[in-house]
Amino acid sequence: MNTDFYDEDPSFPENENNVARKLDYLGYAPCPIRAEMQRRMHAYYKAQAPEFGAIDWFSPAGCFHGGRENDPYDTTWETGAEDDMPGVMSDGGSSDFFTELGHKRWIESGVYGAIEKPEIAIRPELAEADIIDPLGAMHLYATFPTVMLVDREKLGDKPMPKRWEDLSNPVYEGDITLAGHSDGKLADNTLFNTWKRYGDEGLIGLGRNVRQFWSPAKIVKAAGARHPEGTSIYCLNYFFASSRRRAEKVELVWPEEGAYFQPLMVLGKRGRRPVSQLAIDFLYGENWAKYLDSVGFPCVRTYAGQKPLPGKLAWTGWDFIRGHNLEELRTRLNEVFTNARPEVCS
Repeated sequence: MNTDFYDEDPSFPENENNVARKLDYLGYAPCPIRAEMQRRMHAYYKAQAPEFGAIDWFSPAGCFHGGRENDPYDTTWETGAEDDMPGVMSDGGSSDFFTELGHKRWIESGVYGAIEKPEIAIRPELAEADIIDPLGAMHLYATFPTVMLVDREKLGDKPMPKRWEDLSNPVYEGDITLAGHSDGKLADNTLFNTWKRYGDEGLIGLGRNVRQFWSPAKIVKAAGARHPEGTSIYCLNYFFASSRRRAEKVELVWPEEGAYFQPLMVLGKRGRRPVSQLAIDFLYGENWAKYLDSVGFPCVRTYAGQKPLPGKLAWTGWDFIRGHNLEELRTRLNEVFTNARPEVCS
């Protein structure tokens, strides 16, 4: 493939007029890989244009969904008709298609379903995590795992945490920092996985032990640097954790139960234009898979020379996602967690 365009950012009319089009591909991705995906997809489409012609696609700024101000497709899943929906989408995290409305309108209805994926073997760690959608509609191509960093000096004589379950141990009271926002709410990845395995008590114990929420970049900068507000344990995504500084002082812990992960997935609409297949081929392609692995986003497919992961991968799973009203559950569980925080209890 011609890679001359790898350093060229794509230009989208949506960025100028914020008007929706009929798309062959709508690409959402988490912040750390979004720009690289856009550049590589742009180069890929440029190389395919002589054979396939114009390809209508868009990938917004922002993490996953860009927001109404720069993403005219942000609420199409709520208000649009089938004809308004893109032929192929890449989505992930707390997907709109996991909501009760989104799932009913687009997955249960059969609007999004089977796709033609390249013939690939699934990575063993993900085969064990049972990622194949029983409805055949939501197709994982990669994962966004969360792990721990432990500052050995600040940990002192406390035991080294080995499992997610350990984070509710009272010995770590006020000594955990989570990657997140200042609103004090747990991200779905940690919230739902903790509750699924350890119930309300797990969330209460974690709430008691969490001192603060910091950005992943701040965590990487502070861990092992004797930061006055730092803690001994940090939880953040593998992308940032794997690039930690002061590795001689900071240990990366891959929990024994498995690193909790958010799914990155592809959806294909019935009746889509054949050119939409290009996006699927790219996202499951070996070049993109190798890049994802190299930056801490373990891909689903296998390829020659692929290294095994440090441990298992774990997530809530399809039964959990489809067996709960996640919007209602999120509110209740965050209340359980928040009410256990020291500043709330005091």
